[in-house]
Amino acid sequence: MKFTRDLIVRFEHCDAAGLIFYPRFFGLVNETVEDWFASLGHSFKSLHVDERKGVPTVRFESEFVGPVRIGDLLHQQLGVDSIGNSSLNLKHIASIGTRTVARFDQTIVFTDLSSMKAEPWPAGLRAAITNFAKLDA
Repeated sequence: MKFTRDLIVRFEHCDAAGLIFYPRFFGLVNETVEDWFASLGHSFKSLHVDERKGVPTVRFESEFVGPVRIGDLLHQQLGVDSIGNSSLNLKHIASIGTRTVARFDQTIVFTDLSSMKAEPWPAGLRAAITNFAKLDA
């Protein structure tokens, strides 16, 4: 199963050449993760502010394979590759139409923000992720 979102590439995303500035992609990936968590019923506000838990990125691999220009409709896709005791491996693909423009492999870790130590996924959140990914629990 994949989580998707679309957005228009804006002036704020681009460099002087009118191409998306590659560091902005990392912010867009994070926005996709935040939107996905909200769709699972676990908003970042609830998670980070109310529960004092976080999901920091501990590994991020990227490959930029095509240009993205101001005004393009960027399609972002997130999928779960695997879930561990406290970690989650995500795959992201960004495309313009049928053309892939970037790929990202990301590992996030469920973390207590007070101790800054990894913790096992809470049962409800793990179930939501597992149900989304159709992985074995």
